[in-house]
Amino acid sequence: MGCCASVQGAQEPEPDPTTPVNLDKAILVDEDFNSVVHTRLRRLQELDLETKVPFILIELTGEGHGEGEIEVTGKDEYGVYEAIENFFLGQWECEKLDPGDDSDETKIPFCKAQYRWPGFAVGGEDGLNNLGKKTMEIIDFMCGTLSWTLAVVNGGNVGENRDVRETQLIFKAPHPMNLVAPHLMVELRSAGFIEICGDLEQEHGDILETLDVYFADRFAAQRIDGHEDFCDRYYQAGEEVFKGASGSLESNFGLLCTNVCDQITQWEGWSLVACNASNYGAEGRHSEQQMIFRRDYHPLGDSKYLQVILNALGNIEVNGKHVKEIHSKLDGFLRHRWGCERAGQFSEGDGDQKTICRRYSWNVEDLNMLRATADVVTFFELQGWEIQVASQQQVLEDGTWCREQQLLFRPGRTEVGTIEPHVFVELYAGEGDPEFFNDEEHTQVLANQKLRIRGIGPGSDRGKKSPELVTAMEEFATFVTSYLGGGQAAGLSGEEEYNCNVFLCRGKFENNLAQWTMRLCDWMVDRLGWSFIVSSLCNMGEFGQNRLQQVIFRYDGDKRALPVSKSVNPAQESLDPSRFPDYWDFEEVLEQREVQRVKPCKMEEKEALQELVDHTFKRVLTRDRVPDDDAEDDEEMPFRIEVVQAFRSEHAWLNNQLCESMEAAEFADFEVKTSGIQTLLSGRLAPGQHYMYHGTNPSSAMSILKTGFVLDHAGSATGTMFGAGIYMAECSSKSDEYGRDDGGNTYPSLHAMLVCKCFVGTPFVTDTSGDH
Repeated sequence: MGCCASVQGAQEPEPDPTTPVNLDKAILVDEDFNSVVHTRLRRLQELDLETKVPFILIELTGEGHGEGEIEVTGKDEYGVYEAIENFFLGQWECEKLDPGDDSDETKIPFCKAQYRWPGFAVGGEDGLNNLGKKTMEIIDFMCGTLSWTLAVVNGGNVGENRDVRETQLIFKAPHPMNLVAPHLMVELRSAGFIEICGDLEQEHGDILETLDVYFADRFAAQRIDGHEDFCDRYYQAGEEVFKGASGSLESNFGLLCTNVCDQITQWEGWSLVACNASNYGAEGRHSEQQMIFRRDYHPLGDSKYLQVILNALGNIEVNGKHVKEIHSKLDGFLRHRWGCERAGQFSEGDGDQKTICRRYSWNVEDLNMLRATADVVTFFELQGWEIQVASQQQVLEDGTWCREQQLLFRPGRTEVGTIEPHVFVELYAGEGDPEFFNDEEHTQVLANQKLRIRGIGPGSDRGKKSPELVTAMEEFATFVTSYLGGGQAAGLSGEEEYNCNVFLCRGKFENNLAQWTMRLCDWMVDRLGWSFIVSSLCNMGEFGQNRLQQVIFRYDGDKRALPVSKSVNPAQESLDPSRFPDYWDFEEVLEQREVQRVKPCKMEEKEALQELVDHTFKRVLTRDRVPDDDAEDDEEMPFRIEVVQAFRSEHAWLNNQLCESMEAAEFADFEVKTSGIQTLLSGRLAPGQHYMYHGTNPSSAMSILKTGFVLDHAGSATGTMFGAGIYMAECSSKSDEYGRDDGGNTYPSLHAMLVCKCFVGTPFVTDTSGDH
């Protein structure tokens, strides 16, 4: 059952009499509706009181050479807005703009922060630009420096000639592995070019040389110098490697993209974490695909990808290797369940490198893409496959612009024959009045706005709805009516539909869809405890002005609230530098320019931690360990804990608190289990101090490292057997019982444990529970 709560005191607002929720024609925002919108934005502050997983969205728009704009929206946790502003102003030489705020006297804000960006660059007429490289610079900063986790990259081309570039990046809660896990972008362009962007350390750089060989072999590609302003490596593919125009039956673009995914994930530790597809050129004949990989040692390893493309005109494309008879099973589903007909097939490569492309036609009018997506995910769930990434675009097919959805799956660890609960939400921002698009000063309320939600889960293939889905549907209705002022409409079977009037735009390209997408994520994750899986953005209409966003969530079980930190500087007072440990490295901390930094441990520190963990591991199964239903009876308890990666926090203020607490305190000669072994770390302890463990999940660990433990959260995971306090363990095996991963496909199966330097003092020993 999902962990959820209705909003205390939330009342449905009175509908605005002058602006109905089901507008059939766009109107300009007047003074009365301006007040309504600002009131809604102020009420949204209620959602900031609880956070499980914070999200931040950064949107880049390249309007022309030297002309660009950046918008940022989402919750301001961990001081992220200040850090982003310093990056854009200092590194990218942006100009800060006024986005407005939630007071009636300002313009209606579409985001939290906004910048004019002069760094967008375009080269030639074949689609070359630096948006991919700049995207990777943001990823390197957000992940490698701030430790936030890349969740989604959406992209698209808009404008009369599809020459305005947009990229949307969504990051979620900080995770320590981001400090060491590299990212790599590969971009294919059907005009015959390949780009690589990624600033890799030497230990990961061997993949670049291997890609040189692969591209030369598979794409007959030659590396071309002189494009350093646009990407890190640039290749021109051989003639006839990319076949067919975008949307044509002859196109092998999807097959080539799938082949690249399979190739890169053959190298140890790499997996696909985001992708986005788009078309460019006045006639939309050229395809481009950005694929972003991360070396995160995903437990699915080198499992192959299967790509399914659903087209609104009723055309379906399937690309991938024939793993576990998946092509045959999907063929049966499409032909017998959906009534599709085969429209062609071809393959490229030989042996185990053979990749199949199958095409189907589907006699369907006005395709319900939300339902089709849910049905396809249901099919793959029943086969034990998991959705990994998704993207949408508008393509020109047979002279008609239409919507296209791309889904990539891999054989997962889920049980064959079961369906994990998923919720699919579609936000359609509506249509504007052509007369208003040329006026960037006025804000218009778009017409025909809609929100739709559909769920799948255990039994949904037989028409049943699980308790988690019932709760999600009910709470989604609360969100729409209470915060968006929306009203329910007649939905199709299996889904619910709502009219609303929250989506606004200025000019041709500025809109607030991203703002409400983030608020939807906050609601589903923070209120209901679902995991955000992926979102995809589609720009439809004559010049991409009609925006649609699809967001997919999955229920992974109850989650504890994360103790997020809104400040990276809990104290500004001057501290005594003589108290700083002599093994600290960060000059920013030692010189008191920053309060705290986290760094990867040296190899000898990691080895010492492994010794400590091994020494204090007891293979004793207790009631607090989460059952492993897949394990054999004698393997329910692990045999060992492996230290995959380790990080050390240098926190000046917390160190000062520890030193002050010890000055006047007495301590007894008390041994704990961690003191029974001498390692490199032993010499870093003062008399009375010992190392102890605290199991948690990685995002919570990063938050605790920022400001220390917060007693407000005591017992939020497992209760308080000895009263409110900070619960530590002497045995690594005990704390491992409380270790979790972050869910939502974020470094799956990597759990977190804090190894804390504790002043034990004179302990009180008891073997009875109670508020001691």
